[in-house]
Amino acid sequence: MKALELDFMGWASVSSFDDAPEDRKPHVYLNDAKSVISVGYRLNSAPIMHLPATRSAYMMEHDYANRHLNRASQKITRFFENRGYQAIGFDCSAGFYHKIGRHPEKLQGDFSHKHAAVISGLGKFGVNNLVIHKRWGATLRLTTVITNAELNNDRLLEQNACSTHECLACVKICPVQALDGWEASYDPERGWTIDKRKCYEYIFKNLEGQRCGLCIKACLTEIGK
Repeated sequence: MKALELDFMGWASVSSFDDAPEDRKPHVYLNDAKSVISVGYRLNSAPIMHLPATRSAYMMEHDYANRHLNRASQKITRFFENRGYQAIGFDCSAGFYHKIGRHPEKLQGDFSHKHAAVISGLGKFGVNNLVIHKRWGATLRLTTVITNAELNNDRLLEQNACSTHECLACVKICPVQALDGWEASYDPERGWTIDKRKCYEYIFKNLEGQRCGLCIKACLTEIGK
């Protein structure tokens, strides 16, 4: 992990994904898959803490992290291939490719990096539906590798860093109320479905493709107190 300049790497057996939707299970992509590896890289905090004034700096952090994670993912897959295993890495972007003038058919990626991270021991889902680390909040960008190499399971974290009812800073700061209604659906182990359409349209219409980051800022501020 140190050689790849990563802040988190954890793994779990594919059996941990038995309850996932059929089209999102590891075996869809690798029929003899045995392990799922979650990989994380932390964004620097200052460009997040000073949003929205630091939007350009935040985007630089975001884009660099994506490139860094995709490069690390490719190196991890090569590591396993060189040892006789198969491995498949996934793009760490927002989960869909934006086509100018068109809305994506679904606002989700091929595989859930966030669920892989929770199952691999990074943290729990917060009310903002991001994975919350006890020290770094929601500042880690994530990617995932699936392999047919069998790895020992990492231990799941029992503590939830999101204080839910005692905080709700992310709900209050969201400019389009995409987190409203969390009470009926939020689950720290499984997450919940926020209003992705509101979030998407704010990013690609109001911000012209730049990322928002305000719910990450709210979480980081609260954890730093």
